Amino acid sequence: MKIDIREPLAISLLERLEDASYSDYILFGHQNAGHIGVSITAKDGTQSDVKNLVGKHPAVVGVDTLSFWGYEGKMDDLIKVVKQLHKEGVIITLSSHMPNFSLGGKEFIDYTPNMTDGNVGERLLPGGDLNSKFLKFLNAIAEFVNGCIDINGERIPMIFRPFHESNGDWFWWGPKHMSDESFVTLFRYTIDYLRNVKGIRSLLYSYSPNGPIDSMSQYMKRYPGDEYVDVLGLDMYWDRPQYGDPFLGQILTSLEIISDVAASHGKVYAITEIGIRTLDSSSAGYYEGLAPSGNSVKDWFSLLNSTLCSKEEGKRCAYVLTWANFSEGQFWVPYEKGDFRHEMCDDFIKFCNSDTIKLAP
Repeated sequence: MKIDIREPLAISLLERLEDASYSDYILFGHQNAGHIGVSITAKDGTQSDVKNLVGKHPAVVGVDTLSFWGYEGKMDDLIKVVKQLHKEGVIITLSSHMPNFSLGGKEFIDYTPNMTDGNVGERLLPGGDLNSKFLKFLNAIAEFVNGCIDINGERIPMIFRPFHESNGDWFWWGPKHMSDESFVTLFRYTIDYLRNVKGIRSLLYSYSPNGPIDSMSQYMKRYPGDEYVDVLGLDMYWDRPQYGDPFLGQILTSLEIISDVAASHGKVYAITEIGIRTLDSSSAGYYEGLAPSGNSVKDWFSLLNSTLCSKEEGKRCAYVLTWANFSEGQFWVPYEKGDFRHEMCDDFIKFCNSDTIKLAP
């Protein structure tokens, strides 16, 4: 009989995700919601743009290792945020936009998007010249996890999602910059180090390629193995959305494939990143996510809900997480602030209040 090495609260978190997978609802998530937002006046986990609009936090809130060193906050502050969110029944998922470790000398530098040169992944492995630097990074993750304890002194469980979108080439761990074999080795090495060297047993782990997914072989190409994955993820954005685009159908096709993988490997699955990206500019600025006004698909959230609920494979999705509300020009969830009320607020409220979407308790 196999003994589960995870801590009891981590097992309970997995059971909560499994319950969502076999329920009539999908958990809604939002990245950085507890400490970054447009309408919030406190960054301590007590507020979020979602809570300010509909009265409850998202059921799932994503945080990132970028918040350890000042890029999106500081570690001590983030630990307080996680503790508060956990008190309010929120599930935490930790992603990691890792820096290019070949840059910055002995110290880490800020996030380095699109800087993929340096054969980084290979050099992080044991025997590589960047291994000690990578271990320092993993030690910081362990420090963060160990700092996030509940009122009983137990470590707060989280879903750790490293090396996301690994089938794309915009990160140094993508297939153009790192072989499939080395990627799997690095993924396993990362989890083994956290588990076996640092003694972290409070984490679940997610594998999340970018969509759309066309086949099981495509999705599983860099799969690190069942011992290293608890949550099968999918990241997928709708760029420059227009009614009639194939995007919504592609989501369902992707989830049908992932559902088959989940069934055969005994896993839960989730949409680990999603949103519409206007990717447009106006006299007021450049808008990456929702536009402040004039959005082409104003009922996006209702469309997403009805699409997911139209097939069993969509309903079985444990949660769906939208990206962060960084500013008034870069946000993925509508908000209300002062006299401004985003044109998609009513649709979002309808989405949150539907029987098939669940927020925090």
